[in-house]
This record gives sequence, C-alpha cells and structure tokens, in this order.
Amino acid sequence: MIGLDGAKMSKSKGNLVFVSRLRADRIDPMAVRLALLADHYRADRQWTDDLLKTAQQRLTRWREAAAVTTGPSGADLLTGVRARVADDLDTPGALAVVDDWADRALGGAGDDSAAPELMARTVDALLGVRL
Repeated sequence: MIGLDGAKMSKSKGNLVFVSRLRADRIDPMAVRLALLADHYRADRQWTDDLLKTAQQRLTRWREAAAVTTGPSGADLLTGVRARVADDLDTPGALAVVDDWADRALGGAGDDSAAPELMARTVDALLGVRL
C-alpha cells in the first residue's frame, strides 16, 4: 500500500498522486521510478515530497557517476545488483549497491574504464532507470 498524509491513496478519497501531474510539474520520470523502488514492493510506504526529493538527488548523483571516465569494478556492481534483485526483488538493496558504487566512483576510486557505461546499462536493464 502506498499512503499519502498517513492515509491509503484511493480514488474515492481523492488523494491520488498522478504521474501525469508530476510530469506536468517537470519531474523526471526516472526520479519517480527511483522513489517507488526505494521501498520493498510488499512494504507499506508513504509518498512524500522528501521521498521524491531524495530520488531526484539520487538520480543526479547516478548520472554524474555514469559520466566519470573510470570507476570501481563494473562487474562487481552488476553482480551485486543482480543478487539484490534476485533476492525477492530487493530493490532497496539494489539501490544501495548502486549508491555505494556511485559514491566511490565520484570519489575517484577505481580504474575500470568500462565501469561507468556498465553501471548505466545495469540500472537501465535491471531497474528500468535510464541515465
């Protein structure tokens, strides 16, 4: 269940957040996707402005990391994301794997020149997030 202001979102209550409205407000659809992936699919959660803001910041950081010339092992990143997704679709865990890789890449770690492209391809293929 996804809630808003402490109540379940429902058409009858009129408290739905529509992706079309978010897009009209020029919110990147990839940020919306990241916000939805931030919690496990079976967990109750709340849609908040902070959730969306965090997702937008994550998307920006990932895009910056994908643009570096070298980074930590891309193969390790792919293996880590695959493992998290294979474990009951643990998307929060998968996001954490990419966050860790991005933080290290932006910090100058690693010398794998293929890693940034593999990172972008991994998050697109396994999480549906285009960078």
